[in-house]
Amino acid sequence: AIGNAFAVLSNPEKRLRYDEFGSDQENVHAGHGQARHYNYYAEFEADITPEEIFNVFFGGHFPTGNIHMFSNVARDAHYYPRRHRNERAWTQEQEEEENRPQNSYSAFIQLMPVFIIIIVSVITQLMATNPPYSLFYKSSIGHVISRETENLQVPYYVDKNFEKIYQGLELQELEKTVEKDYIEYIQTSCWKEKQQKSDLSNLAKLYRDERLKQKAESLKLEHCEKLSSLIGMHKGG
Repeated sequence: AIGNAFAVLSNPEKRLRYDEFGSDQENVHAGHGQARHYNYYAEFEADITPEEIFNVFFGGHFPTGNIHMFSNVARDAHYYPRRHRNERAWTQEQEEEENRPQNSYSAFIQLMPVFIIIIVSVITQLMATNPPYSLFYKSSIGHVISRETENLQVPYYVDKNFEKIYQGLELQELEKTVEKDYIEYIQTSCWKEKQQKSDLSNLAKLYRDERLKQKAESLKLEHCEKLSSLIGMHKGG
């Protein structure tokens, strides 16, 4: 029905004939006084599929290459749509076969940086070793045994195999590193404490808040006191 309507509306001659006689298969001829049978169904039939009608309105182009108009298409009505559909399916399969290796290769090239990062990460983890000491208790890496450096009595933690590996000069060099790391940690913590106390004092002055002022004055600088103690021990040594 859609194909017949399209055939009539797209052809001025058929449209004029349809307006004059209508769609009935039996009509009266205008030039004679007697009834005559006329087959307008075959006259208005067109070779067009619903898919092609859909493409006319929504496909963005007029399908001139896929539409064929005939005055009598009873014999060939289903040949052309089937042929075009088969040709399109065969062409699509051929393009997929041609593009499949190239697409696989392109995907592999795009994923290559990810593979490299993963491989480097795995190798790094395999080669990495735990540090021989920690300034804090860390059971996750086995640093659970407490020790102190000989010079400044800095506390640090090691694993159960530490004494078998580090002895003599190696132990002395390691403890120097421990003391250096500990002093840097104390200095950073002392600076944070001073900054916090200064911020509280400034807020107390800004808002004239006696409570903040008392809190700032009572704030202890524990790490700064430890730093002063270490400096005194170092000078005394």
